[in-house]
Parts: sequence; C-alpha cells; structure tokens
Amino acid sequence: MSTPTKSNTNHRSIFQVLPSSILLTLSVGAMLLVSPLHAVKVGPQTRPTKPTMVDVEEQPKFLKTRMDIPSLRLAIPVLDPGIPISTEEQQKEGIWPELRQAEAVLAASKLKEWVHRFNQFDEIVISADSSVSADLYLLGRIEKSDGETMKLAYEIVDARGKNWTSERIKSHRVEPGWHERYGKTERDPFDELYYEIAEDLYEELKDRGKSHVNQMEYNERRGTKSARMSELEQITTVRKLAFAGYISSKYGDFLTISDGRYKIAKAPSEESQDWVRMESIMRRDKEFIGVIDNYYEGYVDQLAKDYKQWQHDSFPVAREVRIAKRNRNLKSIAGAALLIASAAALKDGAAAEGDGSAELGVQVGAAASGALLLGAFRDNQLRKQASEEINELGKSMHNSIRPTRINLDGKVVTLTGTVHEQYQEWSSLLLDLYNSVENDPDAVQILEE
Repeated sequence: MSTPTKSNTNHRSIFQVLPSSILLTLSVGAMLLVSPLHAVKVGPQTRPTKPTMVDVEEQPKFLKTRMDIPSLRLAIPVLDPGIPISTEEQQKEGIWPELRQAEAVLAASKLKEWVHRFNQFDEIVISADSSVSADLYLLGRIEKSDGETMKLAYEIVDARGKNWTSERIKSHRVEPGWHERYGKTERDPFDELYYEIAEDLYEELKDRGKSHVNQMEYNERRGTKSARMSELEQITTVRKLAFAGYISSKYGDFLTISDGRYKIAKAPSEESQDWVRMESIMRRDKEFIGVIDNYYEGYVDQLAKDYKQWQHDSFPVAREVRIAKRNRNLKSIAGAALLIASAAALKDGAAAEGDGSAELGVQVGAAASGALLLGAFRDNQLRKQASEEINELGKSMHNSIRPTRINLDGKVVTLTGTVHEQYQEWSSLLLDLYNSVENDPDAVQILEE
C-alpha cells in the first residue's frame, strides 16, 4: 500500500535552528537495553574504525488528520517469529516453523496497513531488520498464533535508540462464527489487534506532535538565536547523521553515543557540496529500501490465499484444544490418533463450523495438543498443495528476492543473494559511490524488470 507524500515547506530546515557552534544534547528518557559496548541497536551501524474496532470495509481511507510534524519514515522489520530452538518444544506448542516464518512477514504487512490508515508517516517500509535507516522503528515478536488467538509483543524505538515504549503485549481471540461472517471478505480475523497497536503508535506520536508545534511557535516568537529543535526534529537529524556517519568517516564525530543513545554533537552545513552529495546518497538508499519493501509485499500476496485457508481450518481445532485445557479434560493419547481425528473432522466439513459446534471426538492431552494443532492443516491431504506452498515460502522468506540490477552511470551492476546480502552489497556500492567523484549519485538508477 503506497503512502501519500506531504510537503513540509512550512517547516524551516532542521539544521537552521541549530547554530554549528552550539553543542546540542538530546533529552534523556527511559534507558535502552543494549550490548555491553552500549551501541545503538537501530539504524545503520557505524563501522568499527570509522477505541472500538473500526470496520475495515466501511471506514474512510484515513482515520486521522495529518499532524503538523516533520516528514517521518517508519520501519517495521519482519517480526521475530518466536520459534523455540528445540524441535520438541515446537511440536509441544504446535508451532509449524515454516508457517511462523511466513507469518512474521504477514504480521509486519498488516501492521504497515493499519499504521498507514492513521495517516501520519510519509514513508512506511517493511525491512529485513532494524539496520535500515528510519526515524522510528516498530519492533515486534509473535508470542502466540494458533488460528484462534494471536499475541504480539512490540516496542517503539526512535533513531536515537530511545524507547518510546517499554515492551508491550497485546492479544486478540477470534469470535466463533467470524469466518462465516467475514471469511469471504478482505478482512483479517486479527485486524483488531493490528489496529490497537497502530493506535498505540499514533497516541505516542500525537504527544510529540503537540510538543513539536509548541516548539515551532516558541521559535517563531523568540527568533533564530533562541531557536531549539523539537524532539521530532532531533530524531530526523540523528537519522540523517547516523546514515552519514556510516557512509563517511567525515561525519563520525557529528554524533556521540551515551547509554546506548545517539546525541547530536554538531550539525553539518546544509549548503556544503559534501552534504548535498550525501543527501543524494540518502535518496538512492531510500529507493532501494523501497525495493525491499515491494519484495515483502509481493511475498505477502503469494501467501495470502493459503494463509487465509490455514486460519479458517485451524480456528475450530485451536478452540477445542483451549476449551479442553480450560476444563481440565485432558488425557494423553497417541499423536497419530489425534492427527487422524483432526483430518477426519476437516474432511467431513466439521472444521468449517466456526461456532465450534463440531466436536473433534477426542480429549486433548497436554503433550498431544500441539500435534493436533499441527495436524489440522499441515498433514491433511485436502490441504496438501497449500501446505507445500507455505513450506516453500516459509523456507525462502529472505532468500527468494530476485537479483536487483543497478545502472551506475552507464554501467549495470547486479546485486544477488538474500535480502540481507543484497542490502549489504547495496551499502558497499553506496560507500564507493560517495567516495568516487566521477560518479553522480543522482545518475544511479534501480532498473525495473
């Protein structure tokens, strides 16, 4: 889903409010858990030497009016799938690893869709990880997903490395009959969960948006000498300087790191030839980030139909397992028998009853419940093709991106490998491009297939 752009001509340049002679430090907030070296955990990493649920179909396109804030880029890295290392633990919890890997992308895509509807970001991108350059990061982890219940853990971190929130956990359980009412629509059974997280992000941004407007009004009244950056301007400045520091050692001392957080030491001259060149490099990086985002959205399109079928089929099984556990009606039985029972229920149409009225005919043992959840879809012959496609897509999540061709001032360079590998190659290309006076960054083109 594309995000509309917005002119920010009503804002003065973020560097104009900071005289180069002034040392500006950022406000100190909640501490960020980081490595022993106290490195900032988001953004390009410097090299060592240098309300009530809104109806999806009836709602207006945007839920909120755009705030008067600087242009912001939000990155939503593919979620941590939350897969236990132990195969035994995976089976016990009923986790299908390939499905969960794919689901980590699907959840990121749904979060992007709902954040977009709140209409506050000029750019929202899905990324492989948090090393991409962005102003804000919505970092998430799948705690539980079985077709009936989804539980997500998440936190919001800005480019400085400052947490806007501590880790929060939200969950949603699908009501009986949901699939019969909405299964043939574009709705997702967990839209309410994604909506709540997007709303949470909006509320955090709204408070800072108000502070930004107040700071701009204060600057206007007091003049340039007394002007100060708002928190949002500090964040966008850090994002640019962190990227610049990664590309060139010239900008290595423009930021300092304290307690796992970037602080601005000095600002570059916007009119300098070197900074103009750096901003050209930033625009090229933005284009490649868009390539990766488009790849993930294409991945979601490939997976959507089979995933929707899995949600439909797994719902009654997960519900019966939960009810059996709740009622302490648990008996250990052979996993094979559970698989046969679940497959039979699907074959005769019992699983299509979203109200849970179709009994599976078994009492679920604590150890065997995971096998039942897995067998309800993955081992069902009726879903064999869909299961194989999910397996393939789950295994190739970061690997199936096609080669990217770059026109570098008349010379075509091809990037190959995984999402991570291509982005690494791209970063190396940007380093060379910046250091080569012969090449014009604006002449670099990412070629369409």
